[in-house]
Amino acid sequence: MDDTVRNKLREVQISILDEIVRICEENGLRYCLTGGTCLGAIRHEGYIPWDDDIDIVMPRADFQSFIKITTEAGPGDFFLDYYMTNPRYGHCFAKYCRSNTLFIEPNGLKQAIYVDIYVQDKVPSPSYSEHSFIPKLIHKIDALTTVRREGLKGRDTLTKVIYYLTRWVPVKWLFVLENKLMMRFEDTDCKYYLNFGGSPYHMVEMTIPISDFEPYVQKMFEGKMYNVPKNWDLYLTRGYGDYMTLPPENQRVTHYPKYICFDIEADESGGKEEWMG
Repeated sequence: MDDTVRNKLREVQISILDEIVRICEENGLRYCLTGGTCLGAIRHEGYIPWDDDIDIVMPRADFQSFIKITTEAGPGDFFLDYYMTNPRYGHCFAKYCRSNTLFIEPNGLKQAIYVDIYVQDKVPSPSYSEHSFIPKLIHKIDALTTVRREGLKGRDTLTKVIYYLTRWVPVKWLFVLENKLMMRFEDTDCKYYLNFGGSPYHMVEMTIPISDFEPYVQKMFEGKMYNVPKNWDLYLTRGYGDYMTLPPENQRVTHYPKYICFDIEADESGGKEEWMG
């Protein structure tokens, strides 16, 4: 990706993140950087050099409040992309987006420039994440809702079979079931968090004690201070192993979008940025 385009993309993403933080601070909501964004804050005090997105996470109650606040706010410079606002949405997490922008993924999926907002749900123990069928069922439902939006290309045989058997089920029903399963322990005194929207292959490692997440601490990211997990070393070690060592070049993942537009109205008159991934 051209450095000028990457820097502009990051500038827009930071503006989205700052709007999320503003909403959280004004309404007493919790959030923290997660995934590669948290790693970038610790290792680089900003983006991982080859990264091109931002991920944050919220506890379930705060996520629900954020959804309500942003949907009730109506249209503006930012908007929420989620199954409750977009009948074609395909994930169990949400995207907060910049209006009047366009970001086309390598698979052709069209959306606005966004920040991913994941959810931390309460679970009783790491053994639940490893041995219960419910986390596996949640990921299979999430695969189905994603297939409904993005198609069957690259999906495993079981997902394809389940897709054809459940085509008659409205996608909103799948989301309702998925949320009920994820929120199964919301009103109980559980000691662990799990982000069901993360990798299905690291559920045990990423079942983290709540006491290691909260209260958050702040770290530098692109010249500003943002929340990260209290025990960020444990979190990053669980997720990345020796996280201070750079991975081989063939493991440095980016989205490599096919097309991006920072101002749709300007694009209609010829002002645009475009490249092939």
